[in-house]
Amino acid sequence: MRFAPFAAAFTALLLLSACAADITRSADSALARPHFAEQGRQAGQLRLSLSNDATKQLTENLKFNQNTLLDNIRRALEASNILTKEGVGGLASIEILVTDVRVRSNFSAVMFGFMAGDNRIKGEVLVRAPSGVAVQQFTISVSYALGGLAGGQDDARMSWLYESFAKKVVEELTGTTKS
Repeated sequence: MRFAPFAAAFTALLLLSACAADITRSADSALARPHFAEQGRQAGQLRLSLSNDATKQLTENLKFNQNTLLDNIRRALEASNILTKEGVGGLASIEILVTDVRVRSNFSAVMFGFMAGDNRIKGEVLVRAPSGVAVQQFTISVSYALGGLAGGQDDARMSWLYESFAKKVVEELTGTTKS
């Protein structure tokens, strides 16, 4: 019984460290300001691509779906009134380059939990003004290390990764933090 508080604290620490998101803003202060913080600013184009390293990683991470990630980001941007209908001219564009992907197998996630490592998506986001000049730049990294029967299922892990990445994109573009 006297170890119960320590066990509870350890469990809480594991759960808190199991899911994480990190933003790294550009060192250039002009590119670190949230471009869409000003009401009414919108983007007319969203592009998502994979770096050469991320493309190579896909052979080991078959559960990662680039289109599903793009759909999640698109929905989050549209819901926040940042992205208009595709192809509208004279508006900023948002470019996302996925640079790192890791997805644990379902077996590893269930059997070994966080000891099997994390699932992660890392990407660079660049906002360009209509003239093509970069106006905002940052890197997002989201990871999910929960496992077991509750946190190890593919759908739970991948949905959390896609949604968290999309949420962080919106928060950084607008300069808001939502809980």
